[in-house]
Amino acid sequence: MIHHATRERFRRIVPTLLEWHRANQRSFIWRGLKRSPYIVLVSEFMLQQTGAKQVEKHLPEFLRKFPTVKRLAAASRPEVIRAWHGLGYNRRAINLHLAAKAIAAKGIFPKDLKGLQGLPGVGLYTASAVLAFAHNADVPVVDVNIERVLSRLWKRMPNPAATLPMRDIYDLDIAILPKGHSSEWHEALMDLGATICTKRAPKCELCPLRPMCPSVQKMKVPLAKPSLNSEPRYFGQPRRIWRGRILQLISKNETLAKRALLANLKKSYAISETTFIPFVLSVLNMLQKDGFISETRKGAFTLAGHQ
Repeated sequence: MIHHATRERFRRIVPTLLEWHRANQRSFIWRGLKRSPYIVLVSEFMLQQTGAKQVEKHLPEFLRKFPTVKRLAAASRPEVIRAWHGLGYNRRAINLHLAAKAIAAKGIFPKDLKGLQGLPGVGLYTASAVLAFAHNADVPVVDVNIERVLSRLWKRMPNPAATLPMRDIYDLDIAILPKGHSSEWHEALMDLGATICTKRAPKCELCPLRPMCPSVQKMKVPLAKPSLNSEPRYFGQPRRIWRGRILQLISKNETLAKRALLANLKKSYAISETTFIPFVLSVLNMLQKDGFISETRKGAFTLAGHQ
């Protein structure tokens, strides 16, 4: 339930934030492109677990290779994985490829949440983003920045780490988003959250919404820095890094013998421990199970689906 007083306060907040955004919006390659559903889908897949700077480096080349959803659908899995190199978390590449195939098979790009969420790898946020940024549809879009900003603006948060339940934020966004300006509104919230209303040390003194924010007095103490990443490391790196290294090495060759693969890795990363070989074999087994690579009858490895 959104109270009348809250709605009235947001009637002042919305135009103030939009005015600020028109003068302070961030510039990204994907915002400058024609925001077709396909381009939004590709950029949102890339942004799921990769920083904006990396996406800016790789998105143009990916779109050059696969300019349409039909071209992406027609590509082989090895082609897509190679084009994805440098972005990490390659499962996203496979899901994006599968989503493109599903769209091409239907002959039409879904235009509602249900249809979009039926695509591989597409959750509520990505589906909402496609509708809002490609069609300017009046749907709520809530990422971590928007969740944080709207939580602080709606109610007095006890500290910078606190946020309201995601379902409540969706309800608020539906109630307050300016009709016909969904794309601009959600980009404004994202940009404010990324540059001023940050997670650990919000710059309240620079915020255009400071006079209307109930949480401002609780944001003065920055959050402590997070503890060092506790992700297990193997021979100096997390397993996911080794997965990427091994996949990249295989992708550079039509086929790569197991012995040559092991020798290349040991030499490239100066590793002599005998336990490295069983570790690499375990990673190869995982990559096979996940559908990234295949083993030939002769014991060599190739990208799955390689023709």
